[in-house]
Amino acid sequence: MGKSKPRTRDRARHRDNPAGKPAKPPSDPELAAIREQRILPILKDLQSADLKTRSAAAGAISNIIEDTKCRKLLLREQIVRILFEQTLADSNLEARSAGWGILRNLALEEEADFCIHLYRQDVLTAVDGVVKTIIQTISSPEPQFSSVPKAEQNLVWNLTSSIVNLLTSLSEAQEEIVEAISRFSSIIQFLFGLLSYDLATVDIQYEALSCLTALTEDNQPLVKNMVENDDWINILVQIKDGADLRAVAACGVLHNIFTSMEWFDHNTEKEGLSDAILIPTLTKALSQPSTQDTVTNINSSASSPEDILRLALEITASIATTLQEALQHGSGHEKEFEVSDDKIEADGDDEKMHDDDNDEELGQEDEDIEGEMNEEEMDADMNLVIGNDPDADDSSVEELTLDRLIRNATPQVLQLARSSPQLSGNNESIQSLAISALNNIAWTVSSIDFSTGHLDSIKDFWSSLTYNIWDEVISPVLASNTADIELASSITSLAWAVSRSVQGSVNLKPEEQRKFMALYKASKDIHNANGLSNGNKKQTIDESSDAFQSLGVKCIGVLGSLALDPAPIELNKEIGIFILTILATLPETQPAEAVEALNQIFDIYADKAYKFDEPVFWGADFHKHLEEALPKVKKMAKSIDKRKYVELRSRADEAVLNLGRFLKYKRTERQAD
Repeated sequence: MGKSKPRTRDRARHRDNPAGKPAKPPSDPELAAIREQRILPILKDLQSADLKTRSAAAGAISNIIEDTKCRKLLLREQIVRILFEQTLADSNLEARSAGWGILRNLALEEEADFCIHLYRQDVLTAVDGVVKTIIQTISSPEPQFSSVPKAEQNLVWNLTSSIVNLLTSLSEAQEEIVEAISRFSSIIQFLFGLLSYDLATVDIQYEALSCLTALTEDNQPLVKNMVENDDWINILVQIKDGADLRAVAACGVLHNIFTSMEWFDHNTEKEGLSDAILIPTLTKALSQPSTQDTVTNINSSASSPEDILRLALEITASIATTLQEALQHGSGHEKEFEVSDDKIEADGDDEKMHDDDNDEELGQEDEDIEGEMNEEEMDADMNLVIGNDPDADDSSVEELTLDRLIRNATPQVLQLARSSPQLSGNNESIQSLAISALNNIAWTVSSIDFSTGHLDSIKDFWSSLTYNIWDEVISPVLASNTADIELASSITSLAWAVSRSVQGSVNLKPEEQRKFMALYKASKDIHNANGLSNGNKKQTIDESSDAFQSLGVKCIGVLGSLALDPAPIELNKEIGIFILTILATLPETQPAEAVEALNQIFDIYADKAYKFDEPVFWGADFHKHLEEALPKVKKMAKSIDKRKYVELRSRADEAVLNLGRFLKYKRTERQAD
């Protein structure tokens, strides 16, 4: 969840059928021995006429699936076919339950394409049949399920657990499977029925909630059907208000519902149903120590204390992302520097940026301005360059969710994100998730316009928190000179969001800005080394899924935020020169980094009233250096294949257009003095 992007369903790689390969002895002697001594005998027993032998074999197979070699050999011997044709239809409940347990364990251990294979084998029809059998068994008036022998009850619950967990794995594998499951009304009713059934264990109900969370993510058709049933929503809200691990899991389902239905504090069809009601539960979960004491009164094996913390952090991060998206709804990431015909005439070359790549390269200097802009017109145009629209509607600010997220949840997330030499293993994973959640929260706050004044209290509280975040999370990692690039990237993103949210007013320690400069250079070295290792001798465009999320771009972003007014003149100059150097090294600089460098320049030097405008921007000839960089930037933009890198080309074109107009604006601004 979350900007740190809530979970995405895996896409299967194109490879051979993982469960239907011809059975033949492996060439590896060790594997051949395992096959002869363990796999073939146990598969023979699984198909035995003797009931006890079949049941024992099914249980034994479930126990060896975690062993990769044994699992792969079982798949080679077509264990799935045997299960479908024999075990899952076994007359004995114990053997049948064990067979579904095998499928569940295989789905948990294998990659997404295994679940896709099961789906194509019509496993959902078989699941639907088992679900109806379970419902009939536990709801039968004669005999009542509570009077059935305990051993038989346990078999039913084991079967139920296997089915629910298998459905969860299937839901996480592919969107098409989610859509198919959603069409089985019996399965959805079954999951909600488990939540309201008194004899269902906490473990079973937690698993049902986890399955519903997977099913409701980005699944508006299913969610719309669910919200029409008030009983289902009431069940979830009731569980959310509980005091065990199910409460956090229910928050996950409710958050998906609120997100799909776009139910926010001031825009909900059902009063009081928004993410705001989830935060107290999540805050309570986050405040628990990561020890076994967290669940001493639950007697549950469904989830460890660390699992509960992880889930709470993921949901909190996703709530922050959802709130940010609501705040930014309808506003573009970047806006063109628009002017009317009677003001500044756009450079003719700028219009050609949108022509085909075969057009002539752009490189000529912009023409001088004919006439002058008045100060009001210049301010309006500059607002468009930096994306600061004074007429933007801020009515989407969700005060209650935002208030609880900042005041209640963030301090607890900060506790978990603190650096500690004792962190290792699971706790280290929790710290990483906490940093990601803080990052999402900080980005949300940075997108809010506090100028209206009605959020001053939240703004002040957040400002005090940023000092703690910087001192206790960011500075220790910077001081450690970590070689962990993933951690460095997470911390840099957090530093960018935090500094941006308070206009650079952070507790910056001496030399810390140079740490980010060093990180930027390290990211360049890594990129160049990767290029050489792949046989590329020249700089190539970053082909990652999002070039604007690279470590280099993040370093530029945080440095730009630290240089914003009212930064000290010397700090501003040092950072400004560094950013200009990035542009000067084109074409070696990555296009995304050049675009971000330009955007930061636009933000930093947007107003002549800033104290560093005269001594730095003009005193250090920044205007001249930007003019010299303009032809390089144009050439860079033209070199980007608009068919292959759509967003990158679009944003590069906008940056070129804005650079030309920014330079004209600054010249006019100076002439107006």
